[in-house]
Order: sequence, then C-alpha cells, then structure tokens
Amino acid sequence: MTAYKTSPDPRHVMPPRRLTETRGVATPEGHTISLSIGFDPEEPDRPREVFYSAGFKSGSQLEFQVQDACVLVSLLLQHGLRPADVAKSLSRDEQPDGSMPYASHIGLIVEELARPSPPCDPLETASASRGACNSRRGR
Repeated sequence: MTAYKTSPDPRHVMPPRRLTETRGVATPEGHTISLSIGFDPEEPDRPREVFYSAGFKSGSQLEFQVQDACVLVSLLLQHGLRPADVAKSLSRDEQPDGSMPYASHIGLIVEELARPSPPCDPLETASASRGACNSRRGR
C-alpha cells in the first residue's frame, strides 16, 4: 500500500509565451463555448491550462462557474495530472440510447482537453489567415 503524499507535485509554471489553441465546444443545451487551451512548450501535445473566453451570458452565474472550473482544471494539469486522469473521476449521465455524456460542463471541458489537436502543416500555418492550425500560436 502506498502512503499518502504530504505535499502535491510541484506546479509546472507556464512560460509567458506558449502555444495556444482556441476551440469551440458544443454544450448539451445548444450553446457553443470558446475555450483557449495552453500547451506545454516542452511537450507540445500536452495541455497545461484552459481558459473560458465566450459562450454564456456575460456576468451570469454559469459563466463564472465555467471560468472557475477552468482555473481548477488548469491547476490540476499544472500539477501533473493529464486530462484522462481527471476525466475518469467525473460524473457521467447515462442516456436512454446508452450513451454516457459528462454530467457537467467540467466534464465537457476536460473531454475537449483530451482530444488531440489537428495536425498542422507549417506552410499552411504560415500562409493561412484562419483555421484550426493557425489558432495554435505562441502567446
């Protein structure tokens, strides 16, 4: 049996400039929320932070809850957890068709973090003015 840790893993501090990708995520209620995902420069496929940018009524309780959820998920990622590690502990809601979507917006956020980014063609990224690959840039 392993002993409990007396302190968390050290926090992985993100550099001021890092790869960021903005994605639209559909909610079960029909909204599309925008999430900006920051990636680890040393492990470019590993998300280390997430920010909510738009989708719910400004100033609403739901907007604040999603913003706070993003902060908490970011802290988990920066302390070494991977999205799949977080996702397996979140609630799911069994549907009549047998599907098991996440029961909260937190689950949707973590599920999106677990999705791989689309592959980028460096020439496309340099020449395109918009697109999924172009959204991943140093910040």
